[in-house]
Amino acid sequence: MVNNLKININNKTMKTLKSLLAGIILLFICVAANASVKPVAGSLSKDDVIKIYIDAIAHGQTENLGAALDNYLQYETKRGDDVTTFTKEQLIDYLKNNGAPSESVTTNTLVFSDDEKSSVVKVEFKYNDFVRTDLITLSKSKGWKITKIESSFK
Repeated sequence: MVNNLKININNKTMKTLKSLLAGIILLFICVAANASVKPVAGSLSKDDVIKIYIDAIAHGQTENLGAALDNYLQYETKRGDDVTTFTKEQLIDYLKNNGAPSESVTTNTLVFSDDEKSSVVKVEFKYNDFVRTDLITLSKSKGWKITKIESSFK
């Protein structure tokens, strides 16, 4: 009878240990799965970034532009044969100091290439007397950012 009691206690202990171990493993799996796919809080989508950029250029709304531009932004403006290069800070300062053109503008966008890590978008700003065409490169690391802008005027 004592031997049966020992075996019975050992079986109960083993079942409890197996259940406990299975629960711990399940807990680790859930934590690992949850931790691997969290988006960065406050990260912008591609559409958000393009909208912020268009609002800054067309309407002078620069409040959120810094969040949409990469710290190492390459901005080039082409007027004929002249090419002017700006940094992120220079572009934001220029837009803040000069505001938006007073005339009406219409915009058209066209996506040239798009995948999980990068996108190239063409944005045309049509004013009364000229057209500004921006070729915008976006990259994704911890959220979408504009990394390069090539701007030309016609």
